[in-house]
Amino acid sequence: MRLGIKNIQANFVFLARLFLSSQKINPYDMFKTFLFSLINSLIMTNNEKPIATYSMHVEGKDIVITDIIYIMNDDDNDNIDIIACTENKGELHKIGCPNSITAKGCDVVKSSIYNKKGEVISQFCSDSYIIGCFLLEEVLKHNPKLAKDMEELPYAFAIIRNFTGDITFTIKEEKVYDEKMPILNIRGKGNINFHSDYEPGYFDED
Repeated sequence: MRLGIKNIQANFVFLARLFLSSQKINPYDMFKTFLFSLINSLIMTNNEKPIATYSMHVEGKDIVITDIIYIMNDDDNDNIDIIACTENKGELHKIGCPNSITAKGCDVVKSSIYNKKGEVISQFCSDSYIIGCFLLEEVLKHNPKLAKDMEELPYAFAIIRNFTGDITFTIKEEKVYDEKMPILNIRGKGNINFHSDYEPGYFDED
């Protein structure tokens, strides 16, 4: 069985590029991100059982789905272990977001948010492939400067207003072209039903 070699190589190249561009993530965290992705690729099996599942409940709150490093301020890199955040065991309170969940997928990201009619209602992007669902009020309280980023870069932050219900993150092994990869699936069930999937045209041939 192939062990996701292309995925591993892509993560290595990405992390090297991230280091050279001086993003807000230190080399130790980058190495752990790469190692985590490598382990995920090695433990994947041929069944459809989820690798991991996390969920949160929200009552009438604005939520934002985005990469965890996008919401961090300049001091957070010294205070938080972003890999530990994916275990959802309390690390996220260090960046002012105790009511949130995160998960680590891979470099193939279902970055569009669809409603039950199949319409794209929002989107996000990722550099670290550690995606979180956060309460917007907690994010902006911790890092007020993000309000401007969210306005100028709407494609990076999927915002869903006044949501009541449950958000579930499920990492499942899925086939992408000729490889099986740990893909993060996001689903919201409540007053607004939504799910993540690939952006329109993702698999269209060039």
